[in-house]
Amino acid sequence: MTTPQLPLDGVRVVDLSRVLAGPFCGALLGDLGADVIKVEDPHVGDESRTWPPHKDGEAAGYLVNNRNKRGISVDLKSPDGVDIVRRLVRDADVVIENFRTGTMEEFGLGYDALSAINPQLIYCSVSAFGRTGPRADGAGYEALMQAFAGIMSITGEPGGAPVRCGVSFLDLTTGILCALGVVSAIHHRARTGVAQRVDASLLETAIGLLNFQAEGYLLANLVPKALGSAHPSLSPYRNFRCRDGQWVFIAGANDRLWKRLAGALDLGWMADDPRFAVNVERVRHRQELEARVEEAIGAQDREPLLKRLEEAGVPATPVNTVDQVLNDPQTKTRTVIRRMQHPKLGDIPVVGMPVGFSKIEPGIRRHAPARGEHTDEVLREIGLDTAQIAELRSRKVVI
Repeated sequence: MTTPQLPLDGVRVVDLSRVLAGPFCGALLGDLGADVIKVEDPHVGDESRTWPPHKDGEAAGYLVNNRNKRGISVDLKSPDGVDIVRRLVRDADVVIENFRTGTMEEFGLGYDALSAINPQLIYCSVSAFGRTGPRADGAGYEALMQAFAGIMSITGEPGGAPVRCGVSFLDLTTGILCALGVVSAIHHRARTGVAQRVDASLLETAIGLLNFQAEGYLLANLVPKALGSAHPSLSPYRNFRCRDGQWVFIAGANDRLWKRLAGALDLGWMADDPRFAVNVERVRHRQELEARVEEAIGAQDREPLLKRLEEAGVPATPVNTVDQVLNDPQTKTRTVIRRMQHPKLGDIPVVGMPVGFSKIEPGIRRHAPARGEHTDEVLREIGLDTAQIAELRSRKVVI
């Protein structure tokens, strides 16, 4: 049985990135068929290897974001290590890096240097603030950027402390956008013969994701504020607590659904009240409306309430924990949880490509590599023999 061709078959990616945004980009490209070579430092390796939780010494964060890659370990502070990367780049299609701005240039591996070696190279850079401007040299971490970009200011309960989102969505979304940028650059190169740099930053991802909240300020000078689980433009659209202490999220997202919800909660009189009849008025009178809805929901247990809302055609859901959604029958019918064969852990579930296709199967062909697992294999591919590899290893240029 042959494996169906994937869209990035034959594309070679040199992944010099660490931790999350860059590695996630590389994993997505690997899912789509690219030969991704992960380059790690020989002394400490990718920091995500140290992140709990672990199973038998293997870190979940490393395993999931380095699937479908081969791994080599090279010291970029060594001239010989830099030479290895240069030799890899000669036949590569893509480089991914997320070092602090200027670091790759210090190594001699910046865009200008590598594109001179390989004019067809697509060079994807991930940074905190972008490569220009007064903060270009600044380091960035997910939570720092959530704070700087204003996202923490609109996350959390009204009047409460700013809160970090529980998902590292800036890093992960930047990885997705980088993968989109790389694929677009490959397509552009195929049509025009011209390669280019793909430049992404956590700051610009954050501003892009602020979307209508940012646009609301730009157009109407409205500064958004924290609303807990509520929506700034819709009401009622938030979590409510039931009598049994469990939570539901109810989406009265338009006038039609609001009328259904009001009827199901025996609040039918509110549906025709001018203060609540249309969404713009419900948002204006949010506090009074949601207090009454909260009172009605607080008098009911969750499961009977959810059944009643379902019968009324009102979108509502229990507020699940992570284990509950991963074990939900709906999740199990989809393909986002895939299987990976690992030499130490055996057959394990892994969060994979979250997009399905009707004609291709972007599954997991390779486990996340051990540090330096494919060093010899890859170095032979770029022309080094056994003696040369042994000599480099003796000097700890590679492991």
